[in-house]
Amino acid sequence: MIESITKAFNSYSKTPFLFVWGSLMYLILLIAFFFAGLGLVLAYFISLSVFGKELDLQSLATMSIFGVIAFAFIFFSGGLNAALAKAYRSAVWKEKMSLTKFYSYALDKAPEMFGIMLLRDLLWLLLAGPVIAIYMVFLKDVAIMDILTGMYVISVTFMLHLIFTPAFISAGALGTSFFSSMKHAFEFMRKRHIFFITIYALYAVVWFLNFIPFVQFITLFFAYPVLYAAMVIMFEDSLKNADVKEEDEE
Repeated sequence: MIESITKAFNSYSKTPFLFVWGSLMYLILLIAFFFAGLGLVLAYFISLSVFGKELDLQSLATMSIFGVIAFAFIFFSGGLNAALAKAYRSAVWKEKMSLTKFYSYALDKAPEMFGIMLLRDLLWLLLAGPVIAIYMVFLKDVAIMDILTGMYVISVTFMLHLIFTPAFISAGALGTSFFSSMKHAFEFMRKRHIFFITIYALYAVVWFLNFIPFVQFITLFFAYPVLYAAMVIMFEDSLKNADVKEEDEE
């Protein structure tokens, strides 16, 4: 873990602009996708006015439009996460990723990233959904059950995000397919789970700090790239070591 963080920090200290550039491209395109979604919502409002209809948030048409827009934003934001991982990996190797390449890579990897996210969220629903339902129906008024339920849901969320992060790294940074990403993630977690839990815990703290005003400038453009790159380095080194062992056995 220390070795991966050290490598990432050394790469950042030598070429900080490449890491900052990756974060900037991600933010620029994420904001662009967000405003594109708002533009579609605005177009829907205008179309209702043109045809003299009132906005009904509970109507099937309105909910369908909002659902499609939300789905598109989630779908393409996953691709942006893949492009960000690729940009950080390129920065480690002192290679600059252009904005057009970042955008095209995001569109190309969006299906794989969405598939991994969908599998992760389905598992979350299976593990956390029944507990939440039981709490809401039977235990809502029972003392401390809200705290226990919240702790359980947070624990499940953390563990599932921990388990699936290597798959996102594989698909994004290395460009592997859905099934290859899941396979590599399983092998990685089987061999390096102790080290990865520690670095991922640090990454989770930094991820939350990204939403704190002013502090986010430090985390988005320094701490987050370094820790994300460290996870990429750890994952890639693990794959290389596995390949070397396979060659030795042959």
